Amino acid sequence: MIKKGSIKKNNRITEIIAISILMLLISACSLSRGEATSQEAPDTRNCNCQSLDITKIMLRPPDWEYDFENGWNAEYGKGDLSQRNTQALAWRYSQMQTSSAGEVMPDPKNANNSVMRFLWQRGKGQQYDTNTQKKAHLYGAFGEHNIQKEVWSLDLYFPSAEMPSDKEPEILIQWHGVPDNCELPRNPPIALANQQDRLSVTWRCDQKNCTPWGFKRWDAGWKDLGETPKDQWVNFVFAIQWDPFGCGVLEIWQDGNRILDEKEIPLGFNDTLGAYLGFGIYKYTLTSESQYRTIYFDNVKQWIVP
Repeated sequence: MIKKGSIKKNNRITEIIAISILMLLISACSLSRGEATSQEAPDTRNCNCQSLDITKIMLRPPDWEYDFENGWNAEYGKGDLSQRNTQALAWRYSQMQTSSAGEVMPDPKNANNSVMRFLWQRGKGQQYDTNTQKKAHLYGAFGEHNIQKEVWSLDLYFPSAEMPSDKEPEILIQWHGVPDNCELPRNPPIALANQQDRLSVTWRCDQKNCTPWGFKRWDAGWKDLGETPKDQWVNFVFAIQWDPFGCGVLEIWQDGNRILDEKEIPLGFNDTLGAYLGFGIYKYTLTSESQYRTIYFDNVKQWIVP
């Protein structure tokens, strides 16, 4: 004769086994539907993140630089590329909304110096795709890998008459990820934006091997960087340690003053290639309170940190 207590015990064991099997089936179904799974981020307490010594790094010659004295050129491009100088060093890619979207011209503060002027005009470039209509932009080479240390220096000039306050935002400097074959394009992992005469920076990460379409959980960080300086050259330095798994560093200096200091953060995407620089004017809302927007760039430099 089987005791009643034994029956209850056996039933409980059977219930536990059934629940375990059910959980395994649910997990298997999730994977069979192709749901992306995140890799576990390393413990950030072991990152030992430190500020990059930009003074020491920038004392040596840059690994790459360009000053626009010979015009501009791009290996590939969309839009109107009529201003390219075939004798100039090549950028990797360009998107120019109009023939005047990217021009090399005299420095507004020093006629003996050549600088790059980006001009975006509302309602122009409609013969091109929508993304190109939004941009007066140059892009650099892909990063070697997605965990890389680098320092970038760029000079910017905001003319007050041609860059008035605008409620519609614009991205001025960005680093864009390179999607793997299983992915579609995503928002930039770092973007410096201007809106209503305020500068701000956004940073993002994603640890998935394959970011699914519609994924929005970017673990984004954002910070206001203060009033947009007008009618003067301003130097911005970005010290970046890419690491989507939690050991990233993002520091920004404006004219030698550190205005952002973020360490032990997930930064960038889990891609085969590293992020690449883009700069100019990107009116991603495709509209503006102004008819046109103008900004100047000069002395773009990059240091790779071993």
